[in-house]
Amino acid sequence: MGETGIEPEGTGTYVDRDGDMWEKRDDGWHLILQRGVAVDPASLWDWTEGHVRDYAPFLPVLAGR
Repeated sequence: MGETGIEPEGTGTYVDRDGDMWEKRDDGWHLILQRGVAVDPASLWDWTEGHVRDYAPFLPVLAGR
């Protein structure tokens, strides 16, 4: 987790508390699925003023075995 304990530091795919899927890339956060529906993954969410905490906690999505 990041310094706040809310935002994950590493890049990867995460699920938020609502079950929406996000991808954290080097350039920032991208929403992948919302309510099970594909979203425009090219759009960058510019987190300012602590808005990331509105969607926390983020759990990493791990590849199946």
